[in-house]
Amino acid sequence: MSFFLHHTPRRMIRRRIITNTNRRHMSAVYGYGAQWTGALSRGRDNLITDEAPELSPEEIQQLGEPQNMIQLKGLDDGMECVSASAGWGHTAMIAQDRDNKRKLMVCGRPHDFQTLMRLRRLPPFIRDFCVQYSLPLEGEEIDEQSSKEPSILQRIASFLAGENEVTFHEHEYRRYSNIPEMLEIKIPSGPAVEGDHIDSEVFELHGTKNTEKSSKHQPMHTHFQNTLATSAGTTAVISKTGTLYMFGLNQRGQCGSGTFSPNVWDPSPIHGLASKRYVLDHGTGIGENLFKEFKEQENPIVSVALGLQHGIALDSKGQAFCWGKGERGQLGQGRRLADDEEGQDDEPNENRTFEHALHVDNFYDPYATTSTKEDIYAPLLSPSDSKIGLISAGMNFSLAVTSSNLPYIWGKNCVPNPSFSASDFNIRSKPVEDSTYPRYVPGLPANLQIIKVACGTHHAAMLLEDGSIWAVGVATDSPVPMWDEAVEILTPGIVDTSEIISFQAGFDRTVIVSGLESGKRQVIEIQLWSNEELRQYGAVRPSYLDWLDQEDESQKVLSVHRGWMHTVVVTES
Repeated sequence: MSFFLHHTPRRMIRRRIITNTNRRHMSAVYGYGAQWTGALSRGRDNLITDEAPELSPEEIQQLGEPQNMIQLKGLDDGMECVSASAGWGHTAMIAQDRDNKRKLMVCGRPHDFQTLMRLRRLPPFIRDFCVQYSLPLEGEEIDEQSSKEPSILQRIASFLAGENEVTFHEHEYRRYSNIPEMLEIKIPSGPAVEGDHIDSEVFELHGTKNTEKSSKHQPMHTHFQNTLATSAGTTAVISKTGTLYMFGLNQRGQCGSGTFSPNVWDPSPIHGLASKRYVLDHGTGIGENLFKEFKEQENPIVSVALGLQHGIALDSKGQAFCWGKGERGQLGQGRRLADDEEGQDDEPNENRTFEHALHVDNFYDPYATTSTKEDIYAPLLSPSDSKIGLISAGMNFSLAVTSSNLPYIWGKNCVPNPSFSASDFNIRSKPVEDSTYPRYVPGLPANLQIIKVACGTHHAAMLLEDGSIWAVGVATDSPVPMWDEAVEILTPGIVDTSEIISFQAGFDRTVIVSGLESGKRQVIEIQLWSNEELRQYGAVRPSYLDWLDQEDESQKVLSVHRGWMHTVVVTES
């Protein structure tokens, strides 16, 4: 690994985001890490052999060799990857052919989380046995297999892996729970990709009951942003019509389908993606059923992100929605009290799990000076200032940036505890606490626009227009909570924001890909460190770039996606 110890000259910022659509250069998809999950799409014969295990920085230095990679299988001839996402145990990608027709492709274990954790703890030879005997039988149709009783070896493998004996007989479980090579998942009208323009017909498909004429509709967003997301046994994708679909685990309502169930096998729309006023005006349900039975979207969805068991979406009007597990404030349904700096609302149901989407709208004004002693709650931003421009999600928290360029965060353990004292240690006290409402993130330099955001499991990164990257979260080098204010983890001058190609975060790191004047690509990997010197000089050039140069120097990196035990690198020739 090499470090960027000096900066390139700063230049005038030109706002131009490079997207992956309509590309005529053929792409390849590489990866490294654990193969037994199937997330590297190497086929059923290569599940128990790690062809490209992940190397630690110490191993790379001792061996003197770069991190090697393997190419994912399963893309048809003429197909290229235009978008990708790495979950805990699976990989999803959007593939496009020469006629610009797109498919959603998935490999690995897109419906597993607890089983995945259990398999990892098993001795390798037992895990390999379980993986092999939970695969669909080779050479037989799925319909034939689902009608057969499991063999004794399949029953043993199921028992050791802790898989549900009921779901073991389900047709869908046998088909979709263990996918060793890329498999197409059908999406109505096909998936959208970042940068796609939202056609006027798409706006007319949604909110048909809206009293505003479609010709007068002035959307905040006219292009799609992040249209594909994966997490722990869940996958979300936005179609070309702006409809948000999800499939995967659903015990916590994380698929937003309006019901709780073990799994949602087929991609299904999210319920409740509309403002409270819109649902009240046009919903037909009664009481608590009003929102979960509301299947219509008020506007096209333009971006989606997934946490461990919750999700967040953004529509074209600038409205943010959350669904899924919410006991620790992940859904942002609370509201800040006027007389308590970090107070919590006493309203019931604010910290609940919801199987449908809820509008997040309590963005308080951090600079308000108009509150009085009679005010119960802190003043909110105006409707125009509280529209959302960017979203992302970490493991148990969510991030949103308003149109007024204010970042907010909410969820589990993401607020400094004002009563905590390091000197006066109390075993019952901790330095952070939950935030049930969107909390303003201070510390960013004034008058600089936030142009990209991305979250790992325990950190949130924000790219500013001068090329600097700022973050909050938990440090990589020690479990130090750094949620009180944003700190700079990449100084200006290294990244030319006019040449941004990809800005992604996964687990403990953030990766930014940008173009250089030479035509080559710059790939920078950064983490949130508690040590200020590490933050200043911690930009890393990943070693797999050296391997890629050795294998095929014509390949240029498009994006990097880090999962739990695997990493996916998308390139183009």
